[in-house]
Amino acid sequence: MHVNGQPHPYTPDLTLHQLLRELNINPERVAIAVNDDFYAGGQAPDRQLDERDVVEIVKVIGGG
Repeated sequence: MHVNGQPHPYTPDLTLHQLLRELNINPERVAIAVNDDFYAGGQAPDRQLDERDVVEIVKVIGGG
């Protein structure tokens, strides 16, 4: 598994929400891509991850 371009240890039954908790990331403040699927962080499903998945997590920064 790769997260933000870096190898990341995969554990069986790992879900997207577990990964975010593991990385101390608030899902409300990010956009997430898992392979070719894109989600606003707060709307990301708690999907099962696979050891071949490529996950990109981008912090959303508000401006004004």
